[in-house]
Amino acid sequence: MERTEQRSSVLIAAQSEKIAVQIRGILPAGFGHVTFQPSIARVKQTLTEERTDLLIIYTPLSDDSGIQSILDLATKYPAMSVLLIVSKEAYQQVLYRAGDSGISVLARPISTGSFLSAIQMLQAMNRKIQRLLEENARLQRKLEDERYVSRAKALLIEKQGMSESEAHKYLEREAMNGSVTRREVALKVIRESGRIVIRG
Repeated sequence: MERTEQRSSVLIAAQSEKIAVQIRGILPAGFGHVTFQPSIARVKQTLTEERTDLLIIYTPLSDDSGIQSILDLATKYPAMSVLLIVSKEAYQQVLYRAGDSGISVLARPISTGSFLSAIQMLQAMNRKIQRLLEENARLQRKLEDERYVSRAKALLIEKQGMSESEAHKYLEREAMNGSVTRREVALKVIRESGRIVIRG
């Protein structure tokens, strides 16, 4: 059941639509939205408009400005996997430039088996990155919650004369009685104290 929800979106960048169609034809089953763009400029525009899990770039492109623009994309969209397909002559230099950026590089000509292996590896990496990003977002939210709770406790101690233990129990009780989170109770305390909370 879980697998059906993991349909990746793919953006294929190739100067020739014929090449993009060939790449699309050998992608493994399970991919959802697959789009094609002929240039880095169009790739950049697409990435601002829609989420992409996998970017496959078949070089050279019509506005190819070297690997730096691709490195910039990989940095800007860390949750996106990038597969760069280059000429045999350029392979070693591009591989060196890619370094530890996370970009995968393949040299032409490529066997179907090698291509599929690279795609499967990138899919696995993408799922792992997504989980890490989700966990990071959860931890950031938890830290933010604790910051608001601590601020609310300090206000209850300062303005209501409560002890730290009493303030803690008050927030817990209000959250339970109102069937809301401690964050929501804390935000209410902060707002009622006259302090401005930008995010809630």
